[in-house]
Amino acid sequence: MRPVILCGGSGSRLWPLSKPKQFQKIFSQNTMFQNTLLRLKSDYMPPIITTNIQYESLVKKELHALQEYKVIFEPVKIGTAAAILIAALLCNENETMLILPSDHFIGDLNSFYASAQKASKLASKTNSIVTFGVKPHEFNSEYGYINAVYDHKEKYHIVKDFIEKPDTNSHYTANRWTKMEEKP
Repeated sequence: MRPVILCGGSGSRLWPLSKPKQFQKIFSQNTMFQNTLLRLKSDYMPPIITTNIQYESLVKKELHALQEYKVIFEPVKIGTAAAILIAALLCNENETMLILPSDHFIGDLNSFYASAQKASKLASKTNSIVTFGVKPHEFNSEYGYINAVYDHKEKYHIVKDFIEKPDTNSHYTANRWTKMEEKP
């Protein structure tokens, strides 16, 4: 599995902190980016790290934990999909990519590793993109939402669509939220 670490976010919601969230020591003595690097298993392929050129010194400072890696320095903010596409172009077509945001907290590492392994097998078997999601407990317009249906025969959810940071006043959003809450 080839980890692709997305490390280009600006972390603007943490203003007035001077550095983006991935370079903050929020949940431990390490930065969130460093914790992401430490989560990489030894049997994973060397990671590809995508980041903005303005974070070059911050990224390089933390790469001492790795012996081998590739870094893509974006000259301007290109967004998540473009960063993943560029990383994919650096991969062999038979590699399974594990896309990892550099600013997530993962409490149960064993569950994370088991989920990543299961997702890798499913992606290979179905030649599909596999995504992870957390079931929401309340509506929040700061997050995107996965609308999925469960396939009882195949034993996994199939994504119907993704709603990026929906407007709280949207009738469409209210209907989607209700439907998502009713699903097991």
